[in-house]
Amino acid sequence: MKFNRFRLLFFLSAIILLSSCLGTTTVTTTSIDPSFVSLVFKVNDSIPALSGAVFTLTDNTIVNLDSLPFKTRIDSVYPTYTFISTAGAKFYFPVSGYKYNKDSAVVTGTDTIDYRQPVRIRNWAADAKTYKDYYTQVNVHHVDPEKYIWSKVTDNLNSINASSQKTVILNDTLFYYLNDGTNAYLYTSLDGYNWNQSTVKGLPVNTPLTDMMQFNGKLYLTHDGSNIYTSADGFNWTKKSVNAYTFNSLLYVLNGQLWAVVQSNGSNYFAISNTGDFLDTDITTGTIPVNFPVSDFASVTYQSSTGKPKVLVSGGYSSTGERLKNSWGSEDGVYWVDFSNGSYSLNSHTLDTLAVGASIIAYDSKLFVFGMRTDNGGNLYKVSIDEGLSWQNPDTTHNFFPANYIPRSYQSAVVFMPSNLKGAQTIDKKAQILQSNRIFIVGGKAWETSFSDVWTGKLNRKSFLRQ
Repeated sequence: MKFNRFRLLFFLSAIILLSSCLGTTTVTTTSIDPSFVSLVFKVNDSIPALSGAVFTLTDNTIVNLDSLPFKTRIDSVYPTYTFISTAGAKFYFPVSGYKYNKDSAVVTGTDTIDYRQPVRIRNWAADAKTYKDYYTQVNVHHVDPEKYIWSKVTDNLNSINASSQKTVILNDTLFYYLNDGTNAYLYTSLDGYNWNQSTVKGLPVNTPLTDMMQFNGKLYLTHDGSNIYTSADGFNWTKKSVNAYTFNSLLYVLNGQLWAVVQSNGSNYFAISNTGDFLDTDITTGTIPVNFPVSDFASVTYQSSTGKPKVLVSGGYSSTGERLKNSWGSEDGVYWVDFSNGSYSLNSHTLDTLAVGASIIAYDSKLFVFGMRTDNGGNLYKVSIDEGLSWQNPDTTHNFFPANYIPRSYQSAVVFMPSNLKGAQTIDKKAQILQSNRIFIVGGKAWETSFSDVWTGKLNRKSFLRQ
């Protein structure tokens, strides 16, 4: 009996010991997955931009979707590839196009590779049998992304000796209005290149068009001080009379409201409309600052560096008929900063030669002014990178007008960005992006000459699919 108990105890101990041993046994398997994980370019003092390249896998191509800077060298690159598992990898170099040499080079991790054409790499998994082939494509910008390309679209859309003209954008369409004191004319375009003459009805033929603007999907224009004209389609206009005050001009659109300078009891005020109709119930705020323009000024509404809407008003004539040289900035349309006074005085003379009838646009986080110099009739074309505080001549290496551009004032400068780009098919998107984000300069006047030509300009970077 004692023997049986001893034997039972022996067997139980053996089972426990065996179970313990089995629990600590690890079965080693060899990976059969040769898949790509990452590619990094080592820091290279002679080619510093390479260290910023980020590669992703698209189908079987390892590619940097964000191209490297213009003129980056990729003929002597130090790559480091990572795979899920590897027993070794080889490079295969192109002969022409996608034809590759049968000869290969083992990937050592210290290789210097020329990526001016796609390079094929084959990686074997840890089992030394399973492999995958990948192509490595290194994208470099072939054009200078910071260069502006300017060109003339058309010499003359018409032979009208216009006394006033204005181009605005409505419903993804460019509307170019002219009048000669007797008739009103209209030309329209869906792309800025192809223009058609159209019929316009109800638009007064003897009023300045300079303060025409788009607000809440409609166009607005004042006339004879007491009338405001409105159009929802750009072709048919209707008139409404305002009795509360006399219009000087429409100013700008800010914070979802249409602003104007109006006169009442001998003083000039800001008038604000939530509807665009400027009815008696719309808001009238305080008097305008001294030396604030009431006509022939340039204004632009834009997003500040902090993302808040701001407005800039420059040049034009004061209520006493004085030609102004200063610029005014505001975030709310009530509190204004005159950049020619106080701490801004050092910048006050940068637009001294600004003619009346200039145009200002916001483009690529900058402000651009177009006009004609009053001292010598030359081209006034300046850029502000600090929201109108100061103005500089553009970098002529990257941004200059063609020699045959004639300086003028009362031109229309607009940025054309059709909203129908949203949801565009990929195959069409590139073509549409090439035509969007374009600056168009239409018409204008120089001395006694009226122009009806069209110019376009664009920053190369604005044509890239990825910004």
